[in-house]
Amino acid sequence: MEEPPPTPIISRYLLLVFIWSTTPLAVVLSIKDLHPMWALACRFALAAPLSALCLKLLGEHLPLTKQALRSYVAGTLSLFGAMTFTYLGAAYLPSSLISLLFGLSPLMVGILAHGVLKTQLLRMEQWLGLVLAFMGLMVIFNHGSQGQAQSLGIVFVLLGVSCYIVSVFWVKHENANLHPLAQTTGSLILSAIAMMFVLPFYWYDKPTHIPSTVTLLALFYSVAMASVVAMFCYFYLIKTLAPATVSLTTFITPVLALVWGFWLNGERFSIFTAIGMAVIMLGMCAYFLQEIKSVLFVKNA
Repeated sequence: MEEPPPTPIISRYLLLVFIWSTTPLAVVLSIKDLHPMWALACRFALAAPLSALCLKLLGEHLPLTKQALRSYVAGTLSLFGAMTFTYLGAAYLPSSLISLLFGLSPLMVGILAHGVLKTQLLRMEQWLGLVLAFMGLMVIFNHGSQGQAQSLGIVFVLLGVSCYIVSVFWVKHENANLHPLAQTTGSLILSAIAMMFVLPFYWYDKPTHIPSTVTLLALFYSVAMASVVAMFCYFYLIKTLAPATVSLTTFITPVLALVWGFWLNGERFSIFTAIGMAVIMLGMCAYFLQEIKSVLFVKNA
């Protein structure tokens, strides 16, 4: 089997980093005038037909074999599962903290690979990174500016991160050899169907007026870029790269997310939240120390 050329992989990797660094901000802005579950329902309801249309324009089809259906279900865990918890958590957290929490996914992948799958042995600096990241989380938990509300938001987002991680391994395991947009479309359709069973529980929170322009723009950005373009890149990359490599995208996004949140949404933090986030970033640097050295070595060679 021939390896795909590096240029499409690099371009889609960078595009995924950019979109995922801005998606938490789009999520936070899209729920300003909408209940999180209704905002997510609108996102799936609009993204599924858009993705299906793009699939048709490309001349591709949507396979309905048993293996393909299992792969769609696996992908749904990264859409419906991860996004449900993320949207619930977004009601309590700034966008940059959401991005930072998703940045912990490679560390959680490492724990899973080390302790459960037995496919990776963690190095000393990786254990140090895990300890520092845990300490940073504890600082935010115990001294967050919003107290219990912020802690609840962190729990929700970490549950979303867990769904995302399991989905990465599950889709990779199914190895259905689907076109990335077919994988995206199938998972979006199942996610939209799943939301139909959730909305009755939030019926009294349904929209009663047209949302603001900012909310609508954030929603449409989430539909087109985060739900279709990003997921296309995501499923393309997990077909060609190892799960841990794909998860590395979330190591880069928190720094960019801090910039977008500060610049576009005026996000500020208490001193303890800022310290906790800094400790988490330090832990992530320690965890990826060998990879960082490798990049610097190649660059200076």
